[in-house]
Amino acid sequence: MPEHFNWDGSPKDERLAGFSPARNMWLHKSNRSTSLPGNNLVRCRYCGLRMQYFDRWDHGRIPMVPKMLPSAAVPVPMRWNVMSGIALPGDDGAGRCFVPHPAFCPAVKHENADLRLAEARAVFRRRMERRIAEEGFIPDLPPAGEEDVAEQHIEPVEGRRHIVAYARLLWLAPGRIDTIQCVALARTTGERCKNTISQDEGVWEEVEIPYPPGRAGQQVLWAGTTMWAYALHALHTDEFNRWMRQRCMQHAPGGNAAPDAVSSQWVRFDALRHEEFILRERPANAQQVLLDRRLDRIATGPERTECATSDCRNGTVSKVPKGWACWKCARTVKRRTRTHRKWISGDRQDEQ
Repeated sequence: MPEHFNWDGSPKDERLAGFSPARNMWLHKSNRSTSLPGNNLVRCRYCGLRMQYFDRWDHGRIPMVPKMLPSAAVPVPMRWNVMSGIALPGDDGAGRCFVPHPAFCPAVKHENADLRLAEARAVFRRRMERRIAEEGFIPDLPPAGEEDVAEQHIEPVEGRRHIVAYARLLWLAPGRIDTIQCVALARTTGERCKNTISQDEGVWEEVEIPYPPGRAGQQVLWAGTTMWAYALHALHTDEFNRWMRQRCMQHAPGGNAAPDAVSSQWVRFDALRHEEFILRERPANAQQVLLDRRLDRIATGPERTECATSDCRNGTVSKVPKGWACWKCARTVKRRTRTHRKWISGDRQDEQ
């Protein structure tokens, strides 16, 4: 403890009131998040109100209203709870929950007009107007949607940003693959680690551009065509987790409790919002291989056939005829067919 402070951290001199001695921050070994809570409490640049970032269960980040609310006053899809530093959907039966800030941000034109949220959104709008009138807050230009509000932690990146593929997920990287920097706080320098996270584990492959949801997906001409993405399919779960935590080999999760100097910069790829980063030409350093050599030691198993229903993702590894439908879709089709036959037979009886 420095000489100007008592053992409990209180200052010996009244002139140092409000200050505290420098302390080393450590993460508890049971904490699954590597971000420090003090760095996660920020103000929204669109409305000026406070929000607190949490690491999501799916490797993303979400800003929450810093105060928990009664679950009964919040729609089910907007209820979140936090466990070991990780944000999870639902209220966990506790009766209170966190709510995402973008759902209440007064700078966003919300599509969900739930009456249960109208009063809370009005309160947030009055707070925003008071900050503008009394504190001189100057908001940024209105966001295009709730996604822009949620991604305020993303630092501006100049130049190319590559797209990473893992299983069926697509992520937008914070830069080119060979330049993604580790976000850990280096103990030797007290600054952000300067190592890169890539160890040339992946390969470039051509993947289909996903169709954007809604009517916008029906209007674009490039949907269904292909683009180039850096595939990490051969990585084990812990190795992929290191990529998503944006950590180098020295600061890999689990073996080092170093906190984040800045938050990880990954975002889920959106074909409409990230169209400028779609890579349509084959990269110059793309390897002439189909898969990593490590896949030769992995049993890939039998080929999987997906359900013929367009919006169903069920599948089977058994041999099935062309146009096969899963049991759930088949039951739905039978029910609809039975209802249709009853309706047709009823019309015929009426005509007689």
